[in-house]
Amino acid sequence: MVCLNLFIFSINPCNVKGVICIYYIKFIKAILKGGKTLSNGLIVERRLLKVERVIGETTVRRTVEADIVLPFKIIKIFDVIAHVVNVQTEVRAGGVDITGVIHKQLFVVDRGDLVRHLDEDVPFQVFVPVAGAAPGMNVQVDIRVISVDTTLIDPLTVRQVIILEIFVKVTVTEQIEVVVDVRDGDIIVRKELLKVDSVVGEDIVRQAITPTITLPITARKIFRIIPSVRDVTAEVRFDTVILRGVIHKQVFLVDEGNLVRHAAEDIPFTKTIDIPGARPGMQVQFNVRVFLEEFELIDPPSRLLRQVLVIEAFVKVTETLQLEVVVDVEGKFIVVTKKLLKVEAVVVDVLQQETLRAVVTLPVQALKVFEIIGQIVNLQAEARFDQVIVRGVLHKQIFFADPGNLVRHAREDIPFTFVKTASGARPGMNVQVSARIVGPIRHRIIDVQGLRLEQTVVIEIFVKVTRTVQLEVVVDVRRKIPPMPPRPASEVSEASGESKEES
Repeated sequence: MVCLNLFIFSINPCNVKGVICIYYIKFIKAILKGGKTLSNGLIVERRLLKVERVIGETTVRRTVEADIVLPFKIIKIFDVIAHVVNVQTEVRAGGVDITGVIHKQLFVVDRGDLVRHLDEDVPFQVFVPVAGAAPGMNVQVDIRVISVDTTLIDPLTVRQVIILEIFVKVTVTEQIEVVVDVRDGDIIVRKELLKVDSVVGEDIVRQAITPTITLPITARKIFRIIPSVRDVTAEVRFDTVILRGVIHKQVFLVDEGNLVRHAAEDIPFTKTIDIPGARPGMQVQFNVRVFLEEFELIDPPSRLLRQVLVIEAFVKVTETLQLEVVVDVEGKFIVVTKKLLKVEAVVVDVLQQETLRAVVTLPVQALKVFEIIGQIVNLQAEARFDQVIVRGVLHKQIFFADPGNLVRHAREDIPFTFVKTASGARPGMNVQVSARIVGPIRHRIIDVQGLRLEQTVVIEIFVKVTRTVQLEVVVDVRRKIPPMPPRPASEVSEASGESKEES
């Protein structure tokens, strides 16, 4: 307390009177309470917000054409499987430049009536206009192959027309310290309620794994391995996010009888990512991809297969904040500094699961179904009164064995529409939607001919409804005291005389 008295004396010398003395007392009380103060005793509370402001988003379709010259003559194209890899983006003025590779697997029938397999990579580059985009901004890109149309020009040449659907979202991370409260006895404070997702932290990590597996049958050659990531979950802990999931691999091989075979393997994984500031209960967004760098069949013919896989994981942790921000302060000698804040205010979040059942008729009899790979494409959402309509297509690839014990492939697209209750949603509001397949696709053959296949899929849908809020918020408050007027000459003379008498 001695130190406190000295401090008061040092800032309050001589006979300072009136309102300034009161402000200094408030200053000391604020320090004792652990609060903050600015300019002559105003107690100001602040909160740091780090938010993603959406600059623009769009979905476009682009067509990529390519001719491939085959190493042997064929009589028809059995199937084409395509996906996009090695995507790179660069935000430029007015849009996003995107490059990547369309990796295709061609299943063709040669003149000996055997199904053969070929790989082909087609590079592409597109520019997607986004108004307001500028270098240095953040970008999110999702590319899907909508269709692949093929035409056999001659026995050695195949023309392909690939349609890509490209979703682009450009954002900018803004960090702003807003005033959430101002305390003083003679001021009027106006506030607005704001509910936003504040970014705690994000990171991208990569990890290489080198598993060596034993195949179920002896292979002369491995011509394709398709890895994918399934059943990924995220757990937020203190300063850490733990990702758990399964790397699922399809291995296409040639056995000792020169027949194409299919084998599958699941590799569980756990990845820990450091996110300072993360806490249990916070929200987490993640995207995990896996790439096959190389593979080797050890001493063929053999069952030992060595692979090098790279896992790439992106994680963003956010905290939904509902707080009152100060939009104006009125009072004597009060000076307010404001800043325009444009954010996506959260209206409602919805997380639900739906079960989708379907029956497909296969082109040929199936003795056994190896696997069904599902992917959700063309996902769209629309806000209605207290509802969100979610539409999409479940795209499936079915791998099965025919009566000749050859691997066959069939495709199926199942459109779906789900109606989700979303209290507070209104037409015209912004909707962010994501969906994933939970667990494996269950299936069973339901007729004696082996042509009808029943499938059951569990889809988890996450919907976030937001509205764009443009608000002038207070970022600084201070009290500017006008200078004290000079003392009258008579008072100065009196004070001087009193001083002489005392001496």
